[in-house]
Amino acid sequence: MEYKYKHSHTGRKLVLICLSLSLVFSGCKKFLDEVPTGTMTDQTEFTSAADGAALAVGPYRSLALWVATAADWGNYLPATLEYPTGGAFTSDTHVQFWKFQTNQVSGDLLDDFNNQWKNWYQGQRDCNFSISKLPGVTGMSESDRSKALGETRTLRAFYYFCLVRYFGDVVMDTAILKNVTEAEQPRVSLKKIYDEIIIPDLEFAVNQSALEDKKSADGRITKYVARAILADVYLTCAGYPYQEVATDPAKKWCVDGLWTQQGYPVNTPSAKTFLKKAQEQLNVLYGKYTLGTYDDLHDPAMNNKGEAVFQAQFKDGVTDNSVVATSLPGLSHVSMFGDEYGTFIPAMAYINSYDPSDKRIQDRQMFYYSDTKSTKYDPKEGAAEDFGRPYLYKYYDKVAIKSSGHSGLNWTFYRYADIELMLTEVNWALRQLGEGVSDNDLIKGINDVRARAELPAYRASEINALTIFGERACELVFENKMLWDQRRTRLCLVYGDGQFAGIRNFIGYRPSDFSFSFAAMNLLSPVAGREISTNAQCLQNAGYLPKQAGQ
Repeated sequence: MEYKYKHSHTGRKLVLICLSLSLVFSGCKKFLDEVPTGTMTDQTEFTSAADGAALAVGPYRSLALWVATAADWGNYLPATLEYPTGGAFTSDTHVQFWKFQTNQVSGDLLDDFNNQWKNWYQGQRDCNFSISKLPGVTGMSESDRSKALGETRTLRAFYYFCLVRYFGDVVMDTAILKNVTEAEQPRVSLKKIYDEIIIPDLEFAVNQSALEDKKSADGRITKYVARAILADVYLTCAGYPYQEVATDPAKKWCVDGLWTQQGYPVNTPSAKTFLKKAQEQLNVLYGKYTLGTYDDLHDPAMNNKGEAVFQAQFKDGVTDNSVVATSLPGLSHVSMFGDEYGTFIPAMAYINSYDPSDKRIQDRQMFYYSDTKSTKYDPKEGAAEDFGRPYLYKYYDKVAIKSSGHSGLNWTFYRYADIELMLTEVNWALRQLGEGVSDNDLIKGINDVRARAELPAYRASEINALTIFGERACELVFENKMLWDQRRTRLCLVYGDGQFAGIRNFIGYRPSDFSFSFAAMNLLSPVAGREISTNAQCLQNAGYLPKQAGQ
């Protein structure tokens, strides 16, 4: 039996999706008891409980691709989400960071954009397949089937959420493609995708599905996970570009680069409604997790524990987390890794903006300043050469670095500190828009985060865009949050000495190491060049290459 699975622009065959997942999740609770033995077609009937379990687990496989290669040596996809922000650095020319610094990125920049497009669409199509087949799985109880649908619809929403935040309008489909010609489709308004897929899928998971309303202990979707993603979606829809597109959905906002609005929070009835909905979900999650220590962030023993809300799953030696090696000082000889890439590094201007008394900036909290050589290079583990600058310690998997050369550290999409900071932002935005919010509600999230950093608590009068986004930058450094924050708020932090010097409108702001000022085009990324070349109906975003023939 053969499942003819179509890529958005090419025909492909997909080996039974569960087989790869048995590897991805081998370090977690076992998802399946049966081993798939073949391939499948969209005509295959799925009726047993084992079939249903396979359909539920399949769509998870693309989550681990978050840390996959960008195809140029030493460059991995998490770095490509930090390079455009102005807060990243690398001395390695192989990753072509200089193209981000000079605004020369395009949809054919190796696979920086091809792979994001491909990976997220692979996840979306896995979800479509499972969603279409689960209702016919008679061997599952109604509750289990509802739970599986809650998982797969949450994952579909997450993949689409990534696509629209990165590319804007994208190709929209919710069914299995029957032939390759169906893959050639025009891009659809991002607002339509939010309104008809992302939000309904997540609201189904939270309000209707049989998902358990509890933490996830094994990487699987629960209602807590769905609530976290839904709150982020609501918060994003309260800002840009959703609110600007809503003023005239018929305009070609992305293709023509019509973005002009600035100012945050956005003052519309729709924005207020979304903020209140986000507040509701975040209030449910508040107090359900604990912050723990900064060591928890880089300890594989804490995978799916502590403040972890939603993570991609890794298993050392089976599916390794590549970010660990890319966060090391380049060619420093401190690790057992064959390569030490030095390509996932915050800029010094970013690091210098931390308050010197912030615990996070102290040695071996979120950063570190020196290390010993690996036994691979020095059996006595003598001191390595002076780094000359701090590097990220939050991805320092000690066993992988000093012993095995393989990391099973999970990649985190959401953790409790993010939930708390979103709650403060939502409450601040609502107060700015005239809604009643108590001082206690305004400060409780951000001050929990600051207490762990051993920083003084903020008074309610000190909560503003600068303090909120400054705290997000310090706490969530290089967790792939800043790009989304910049685009949804159209605000950029100005780096300073011992503090962030200010906050400015995105359009017109020039990062210190960039040769250009941000313009409307930089609010989106270029559509993958591979998609442009194979889908004649897909037009490119304004300002980028390659353009569609005749565009």
